[in-house]
Amino acid sequence: MPGQIKIDDGAGNYTILTNGGSLGSDKTITLPNTTGTMALTSDISAGGLKGAQKYKLTADISTTGTNDITTNLALSPSTIEGNYGSLISESSGIFSFSETGYYLLISTAGSTNNTDNSYAQIYIQASDDNFSSSSSIGRITNRMKSSGHSTGAFVNILHITDTSNDKVKFQTDITSGGIIEGSTGIGFTTFTFLKLKDL
Repeated sequence: MPGQIKIDDGAGNYTILTNGGSLGSDKTITLPNTTGTMALTSDISAGGLKGAQKYKLTADISTTGTNDITTNLALSPSTIEGNYGSLISESSGIFSFSETGYYLLISTAGSTNNTDNSYAQIYIQASDDNFSSSSSIGRITNRMKSSGHSTGAFVNILHITDTSNDKVKFQTDITSGGIIEGSTGIGFTTFTFLKLKDL
């Protein structure tokens, strides 16, 4: 038999009869005898991305050796671009998370060279102790002939369990003649964070 809602004892108790009509499976909902608003304890409509933010490098980097990217990073709202939410913050090149969860990180690096066979790399550095220590979790390497252009990408899934200590930053590794490209317009070198799921 189809499910039913049965008005019960007049004290605000309503019994939901299951399809099988089994008394052992009946459920009771008790409504308070007062004026108020009922609310769900969780959002059953929740789904999809929890947040999406893209940062871009706004100026070229040509300093040789291995160096942290600490400046010229900005959120990327160019024509029809946008960011959803504000779960990621950046300070002196260190990216922090305001919520725990699973995040997709997409890193891209655009580069050009002034010298044959020079290279320009970006390392993705991660820490679980607020950068008292760190480890590399990805690398983008662009190598080409003089005056060439190249773009590389790397994808990571981040498991953020501690918003005080779990952080990421980016490092360049450049030989003489190599350039990591940045621009206030085109996103040559970008760092995109998508929150996929809560813990």
